[in-house]
Amino acid sequence: MIIKEAILENEINKVKEFLKDVGLNYDRDINYTVYIEENDEIIGTISAAQNIIKCFAINPKYQGQNLGNTLISHIINYFHDRSIYYYQVYTKPENVDIFLSFNFNLIASSKNVSLLECRNVTIVETLERVKNNLKLTSEDIASIVVNTNPPTNGHLYLITTASQNHQQVLVFLVEEDRSVFKFKDRYHMLINATKHLSNVKILPSTKYIVSSLTFPTYFLKEDVDEVLEQAEIDAIIFKKYFMTIFGIKKRYVGTETDLVTNKYNQKLKEILGDDLIIIERIKHDGKIISATMIRRLLAEGKIEDVKQYVPQATYEFLTSEEGKKTIQKLQDVYKNG
Repeated sequence: MIIKEAILENEINKVKEFLKDVGLNYDRDINYTVYIEENDEIIGTISAAQNIIKCFAINPKYQGQNLGNTLISHIINYFHDRSIYYYQVYTKPENVDIFLSFNFNLIASSKNVSLLECRNVTIVETLERVKNNLKLTSEDIASIVVNTNPPTNGHLYLITTASQNHQQVLVFLVEEDRSVFKFKDRYHMLINATKHLSNVKILPSTKYIVSSLTFPTYFLKEDVDEVLEQAEIDAIIFKKYFMTIFGIKKRYVGTETDLVTNKYNQKLKEILGDDLIIIERIKHDGKIISATMIRRLLAEGKIEDVKQYVPQATYEFLTSEEGKKTIQKLQDVYKNG
């Protein structure tokens, strides 16, 4: 038995076929794959997408031969050789024990998905550190998780409503930089838009607000709804860690017309129950204000039309040199489909 890195297209295709035979798919964001081969037949494989372990599988006929330990040890050494000392794994719940034996920490599990992390830095330590820096003085704390791509009057209304109902509001801004507007720009816009709300704190979301970039699809069965699975893990993490550590009483969301986000909110409601507060989205001239609408107007070059739907801080960014570059990128994206 030898371990090989899958580099050539035919090698990756062999891995894909092996995974297909054991009911898995090869995730698109994978950047490193190794496999164990015997008599020119793949009998086990494991992959990495940046610092996320994925596509871990052993041929059932070879279970109990320590192949899993060999592959996990190899991928951990791969991370360490590249000075990556924090890593996570999404896996099937039945694989949890083997990762626990490698000193992983279980963060959350649903019926179909388990999320674990190495113990070098844990979710509890990370969130406790954030909390200690906040110096919270109230027990009446609400929370909002937003992306703000870009911040709109709808976001501001949601945050303002929560601030009027609670002594303190923690707004976790999604850090993942997959949006048209970069995190640093979204952060500064939102800080400036809410500076008149003295009981509101804007915080980076941390890596524990589930990332769409890393959430797994490769081992979910066809009849499993990926959106609901991601929402369930997100809600479990938020309830178990964020609400407990920060003392959060309520989480606020806006009503959704988008089918995907609406399903997400439904799962949050199922897990959080009465601790989830859903606020009706505001309208302007009969139109629901959304970041999607703002991006469409910007793509069409209608910057002046945007002004009525966004806070002054957002408009000031949009008319800045950096904002104009972002709008140009947005227009290029729309132009190219």
